[in-house]
Amino acid sequence: MIDVCLILEGTYPYVAGGVSTWVHQLISAMTDIRFGIVYIAPNSDPTRAPKYELPPHVISLKEIYLHDYQLQKKRLREPTLQDLAIVRNFYLGLATNNHTLFPDFLALFNGQNQCFDTTTFFSHKGIWNILVELYDQTASDISFLDFFWTWRGTHLPLMNILQATLPQARIYHAVSTGYAGLLGAIAKQLTGSRFFVTEHGIYTHERLLEIAQANWIYEQQKEHFRAERDLSFFKKWWVTLFQVMSQIAYHQADRLFTLYEGNRLRQILEGAPTEKIQIIPNGIDLAGFASIKKEPRAGLHIGLIGRIVSIKDVKTFLEAAALVHRQMPETRFYLIGPTDEEEDYFEECKTLAETLGLDHVLSFTGRADIRDYYKFLHILVLTSVSEAQPYVILEANICGIPVVATDVGACREMLEGRGTEDRAIGPSGLITDVANPHATAEALLQLAKDQPLYEAMALAGRERVKRFYDQDDLLSRYLNLYEQNL
Repeated sequence: MIDVCLILEGTYPYVAGGVSTWVHQLISAMTDIRFGIVYIAPNSDPTRAPKYELPPHVISLKEIYLHDYQLQKKRLREPTLQDLAIVRNFYLGLATNNHTLFPDFLALFNGQNQCFDTTTFFSHKGIWNILVELYDQTASDISFLDFFWTWRGTHLPLMNILQATLPQARIYHAVSTGYAGLLGAIAKQLTGSRFFVTEHGIYTHERLLEIAQANWIYEQQKEHFRAERDLSFFKKWWVTLFQVMSQIAYHQADRLFTLYEGNRLRQILEGAPTEKIQIIPNGIDLAGFASIKKEPRAGLHIGLIGRIVSIKDVKTFLEAAALVHRQMPETRFYLIGPTDEEEDYFEECKTLAETLGLDHVLSFTGRADIRDYYKFLHILVLTSVSEAQPYVILEANICGIPVVATDVGACREMLEGRGTEDRAIGPSGLITDVANPHATAEALLQLAKDQPLYEAMALAGRERVKRFYDQDDLLSRYLNLYEQNL
């Protein structure tokens, strides 16, 4: 029996990043708890290699693939009219955020009462009739072929989640909603174990940003596009799918955790019960970062630490860097992080850097030990269009490095304080608007030219992280939670 089964979608142990760092911290700090990991990936990949070494008290690692389909038909009982009524009423209930039939719906796909496998579900005449009814009620002005293939495309991965087998655990802990949260809700229904959800970024919001820009979902071209209002029918379908999965996870979970107040409010707007939510921010290893010895270098050194991906809006950083370089030619810039996750975007960034004349003062480091760069960086920059509670702000601040960050996620409260006592410390960086290279450049120049301001922010950052973001203090809350429920 596993004590805690962590359910992870596209993160630890195969993908580096803030969520994976948090998971590794959590596991490494609790050596007396037996952990299992369920890793959800799009497809199987024999070349996939872990980015982290699993501690010895991780006694199980299971992988589930969303798009590797098992289409052979099992020997199951024939679905009854009552079974089909459950499916129909479950779908109709989703339109009014009614998920009360979820346990009955799940039982048709997993357990002793199962009557549907993937092949049966997609070939049964009763399911076809339900699909036609839903089409007539909700999408009769849309091509039925497009409707059918979108339904099939969204439901095939759901079949793999609905039919998944999980290791036995006393606690299931999903580190997002989405497919991971849905799988945790399923585990709770099938086993009766406790189920917790921690959201670093709000899953539905992050998927909305991706879907709004997706070019693989059919839609008619529209002018004056606004992501939340003008999505096409099929993009709204995908967004609704992720909202439904999140709402099921919220309502099935025993406890919900998030990193900061803005996330808590967004969870409530997405349907999470207020009384279940608790804020536990990220923390860092104070001793490990505070002990980094400075190695001053001549000139001004500015860095962005993160993956070279579109959500980090590296192009805004590059445009801001060009503006700073015109006024302070001795400045050097660093993009510190993996370049292989969105290879086309990386190539675009390299081309933009050359066009802006930055190629001789800018370094793409690739994967690197960030501690080597904290030794000499003067300013850290985050130009992301979406963040949760980025570790790099805490790491830079404890090293005495002020930060310029966009006003997303918890960045403002991390730099300006999230309570009276915290705010009294003073700001440890400057906040700018999203996708605004001029504002970013102005903030960088302000810090570079105003030495008293720079020094005050450096001191405030160290003090804030020491007082409010000690990893040991924050992880102890999860340890107490686990111990109370084991």
